[in-house]
Amino acid sequence: MEIIPFVSETVTDQEFLVGREDGTPVTVAGELRLPRSGNERFPLVILLHGSGGIGGFVTDWEEQFLAMGVATFVIDSFTGRGIVSTINDQSQAGRLVQMEDAYRALALLEKHPRIDSGRVMLMGLSRGGQSALYASMTRFQRMHAAGSAAHFAAYVAFYPDCSATYRDEQDISASPVRIFVSEDRLPPIQELKKSSG
Repeated sequence: MEIIPFVSETVTDQEFLVGREDGTPVTVAGELRLPRSGNERFPLVILLHGSGGIGGFVTDWEEQFLAMGVATFVIDSFTGRGIVSTINDQSQAGRLVQMEDAYRALALLEKHPRIDSGRVMLMGLSRGGQSALYASMTRFQRMHAAGSAAHFAAYVAFYPDCSATYRDEQDISASPVRIFVSEDRLPPIQELKKSSG
């Protein structure tokens, strides 16, 4: 295991949406875990936590990936920004700030000697799922990840908030994008019928 600090920035959602890259600099850290020692290069999953920060949901996934022979990098987007949890106050950090962290982590880890930069997946849970989902948009990639030669090989979002609509949101990366939700997070079928008809 290796703790890797890296410089990101704190921007408001509006600043992110217009492509500003001059937010407040912040040092965040991620925990890189490799399945085994040696010189082998591994595929990697970058994991983004939800509103409660890094907890059991994230570490359970981390253990699953490591058991499959996949390295993990869990980004702590809160501690460096002085946040413990946003469960009761989402306004403590912009909804899109974890995307900035993810793009910067990719740029950093593409150069790591033990990581196969062509096989890096972004996965997020809840609040982090929203960032994992929208990180697939080519508009955001052009504005915030243009300095990196690497691209995410896939985007996986677990129960993301999809209530926002963004310009050009249908223009996404050629990489696979997957969204997972559970039945208890879906509206009743009557509401779905009303909204579609």
